[in-house]
Amino acid sequence: MKYFCNIIPEFCSPDVQKKILHFYENLEKQGLIPDILNLKLDYYDLKSNNLFFISLNKDTEFHLQDLMNKMDCKTTRIVIITSEEENYFDFAIEHNICNIIHVKRLNESLLLGILNCFLKENLNLESFFENKKKIIDKYYCLSGNISMLKLIENTFADFIEEMRSEIRNTFIINCHELVTNAIAYGVLGITAYARDKKERDTTHYTSINIPQNKKIKVRLLMGEDLYGISVKDSCGLLTIQRILERIRRQSVVAGETIPQGIEDYTGRGLAILCHLGILIFSIKPGEFTEVSLISNLEASFEKKPISILAAEI
Repeated sequence: MKYFCNIIPEFCSPDVQKKILHFYENLEKQGLIPDILNLKLDYYDLKSNNLFFISLNKDTEFHLQDLMNKMDCKTTRIVIITSEEENYFDFAIEHNICNIIHVKRLNESLLLGILNCFLKENLNLESFFENKKKIIDKYYCLSGNISMLKLIENTFADFIEEMRSEIRNTFIINCHELVTNAIAYGVLGITAYARDKKERDTTHYTSINIPQNKKIKVRLLMGEDLYGISVKDSCGLLTIQRILERIRRQSVVAGETIPQGIEDYTGRGLAILCHLGILIFSIKPGEFTEVSLISNLEASFEKKPISILAAEI
């Protein structure tokens, strides 16, 4: 099976086409593009594996709907390159697409990570660190009786100690969000409905017993300019539709002034994470959910444009 990165004028605005092509050519000159991958300009073959970069506007809408009617979701991956002016969520939710990158966030490093992810079934941290020096790479397993008091600070103390002091608090907040979500869904079995209604959550527990068959696997990785957090549960209850709906409720697009879900109990944490780094979901329904965050080693807690990738495998 062949793998193609497709830049098609009917699906993609001129500015987005130009930016992707520029970064792709620079990566190719550096010898970083995988040999198995080929670039196709103004051409695609739906019998092959295709990675489409699309942008939503009045000129591309008709052609995109035609593409969605033809494509095979098993061999095609679509990445929406967006801006604040577009209501990309309607299209994303309709077609179950949870690969959304703001045009201002797109750079060579991010493009290379997306290309590497396209060639793999399981989206994970490794795709974004393959060509980077790994300073620290640690694995942890949460099982048995664990205390929820300062869970992140106590469990991952050896990793936190290696970080610059000014970014430790940001890391702890981000890691806490991912780990407690995994515990809520994968260990306690708290349903999305119960969380939305604030009937049950991890805040109600001072300690939790994690059976061996529901253990939480955590990987923490640090490079010269990035750190990564990967948290994997043994349940697989999360869905792409749920992710899209929650993040949509907490997002502002196309001239909106406040999020639709400003009073919601859930979704705010994940929405914040996808603005602080690259948020990646890999879901095998009924088996596991792996959620990863890749963020810069910087002190700023600045909210940046959205950056999220997801796949159900």
